[in-house]
Amino acid sequence: MNLIERPSTLQVNAWSGKHTVEGDLSATTPFAQRRQGDKPPQWLAAPGEVDLREWRHPEVGWGLVLPENDDLSPHERAGAEDAPLPIQQLLASRPGSPVLRWRQDLQQGYLRRYYANGKSPEDLSLLSLKPGIKEGHIPRYLLIYANPRQIPWAVQYALNLSTFVGRLDLTGEGLANYVNALIGDWAEHQPCDPAAPLIWQVNQGAGDITALMCRVVADKVWESFGSDPDLPRRHQLKEDAATAASLYAALSERQPGLVVTTSHGMTGPLDDKTALAAQLGLPVDVTGSPIALAGLLPWKANGAIWYAHACCSAGADGKSRYRGLFDADNRIGQMLNAVAEGAGPSIAPLPRALLGAPSPLRAFVGHVEPTFDWTLKDPLTGQSQAYAVCDALYPALYRQAPRTPIGYALSGVYKEAGHFYGAWQEAIDQIDKNVPGMRNWALYRQLVAMDRQTLVILGDPTVSLPKLALS
Repeated sequence: MNLIERPSTLQVNAWSGKHTVEGDLSATTPFAQRRQGDKPPQWLAAPGEVDLREWRHPEVGWGLVLPENDDLSPHERAGAEDAPLPIQQLLASRPGSPVLRWRQDLQQGYLRRYYANGKSPEDLSLLSLKPGIKEGHIPRYLLIYANPRQIPWAVQYALNLSTFVGRLDLTGEGLANYVNALIGDWAEHQPCDPAAPLIWQVNQGAGDITALMCRVVADKVWESFGSDPDLPRRHQLKEDAATAASLYAALSERQPGLVVTTSHGMTGPLDDKTALAAQLGLPVDVTGSPIALAGLLPWKANGAIWYAHACCSAGADGKSRYRGLFDADNRIGQMLNAVAEGAGPSIAPLPRALLGAPSPLRAFVGHVEPTFDWTLKDPLTGQSQAYAVCDALYPALYRQAPRTPIGYALSGVYKEAGHFYGAWQEAIDQIDKNVPGMRNWALYRQLVAMDRQTLVILGDPTVSLPKLALS
């Protein structure tokens, strides 16, 4: 086994309000040697004739995941009678789709399924299951309708390894806006333009993690767009053009079907919980200022899909998965603790606003945790370690006939997480055998796996870009 060096410091794609967040990495941390679960679940092989993009197929299927409600009868729980009316309407629009319940007393990797026909409830395991909508099955596509306090992010992370899962946490008018658009596939809205993808990439200078994200994510995706003659209206905003004002203008003028942003995510001020929560995860432009929700609200998303590679762009948790990796007085440790205390388990304001807008996004894809500079490149070769993300955005999301659901497009990212978890556990076994250098490999592999797994879909995982007018 080739030896790799453990970096003395790490950078994350988080912005304090004044500077990039970075911190020292202890040379002795046992963080990566803590086993955090069994080998990740894998789907059983699907019949060869079933295209997993066909979510309506009964052997693929879509289902709704809700928090358990012991006040209801099994029949009522099977019918989602405790869900808001728009969610019930969505369920009715997808006949045969099951309702599954997450219970805190079940082990992770299990969902309980109730039946309206009087059959006894079943606790179904993701480790040994049959995919689909039949009794005793779990659909491959799952929509969690719950906030992260009701159904923790950890549940979504686990489901990411074996299903195509999204989350929706809207109420009232915002929920109705999204569900009505989803049921009608945005037919009542002016169509966004899938041939006009927009990339907005912020570079805070050589040595900053944003420069690395530009190189391994934004530039790679842009190069892929450039090879496709069916994307003639693609547009890139970079360097001095990566300002908040230019983003607002490009969104309104070009009506992109896909928006890709790489930047820091706002994680400050650490001493003001209200202000931190209000601007959590907002992309930070080249001037160091977060984009403003007020500047985005005039834009009609019209069913666009937004991928935001920024710390906390999707939300925050009550306890970071990286807690214990850094000392409490470390800058990264301070940021992680402040975000957990100030925002807690929550959806970030940007996706919440745009998914619930009168003309909403189809989906928002972002991180709940930070990305580390170390995990974006191979420690031996220095080559990009973001291939799966780039491939998800193009070509996976753009494959036609049938259109590719966002959940399926991102499946390669979560498969990569599973592979790195497996390699991490192998490294732990090598540590136990005193193989030199395996502690560094274990830490690296665990951080890569966690980074990929904590990329989440907000919105329904079955949504896809509008059809392209192919040349």
